[in-house]
Amino acid sequence: MVEPTRVIGRSVGAVGWLVALNGRHAGRDSRLGRSTRIGRDSLRNDIILDDPAVSAEHARIRMERGHFVLYDLASTNGTFVNRQRTQKQTLMDGDEIRIGRSVFVFKEVRR
Repeated sequence: MVEPTRVIGRSVGAVGWLVALNGRHAGRDSRLGRSTRIGRDSLRNDIILDDPAVSAEHARIRMERGHFVLYDLASTNGTFVNRQRTQKQTLMDGDEIRIGRSVFVFKEVRR
């Protein structure tokens, strides 16, 4: 049996994305880059949420030391992970994120 080729001695990181659970984008997924901004302003964000409960620049998800970390950007109505308001949270596969009225599930695959 032939085994697949593997990289040895080097971490290739993780791939992450958000899957919308509600609203007009339900079921749609957004792949996360090294830094992904989320908010209402279409000129300053990668994921745009047309919702008056969402700040112009509401949250950011960054890749830090091989993990995705969510930051609330001093939003008016807060950012929630698993129903807990948070300022900064390292994300785990399956975490539920609420921003305004939008709810997402965070998905991650380690490579």
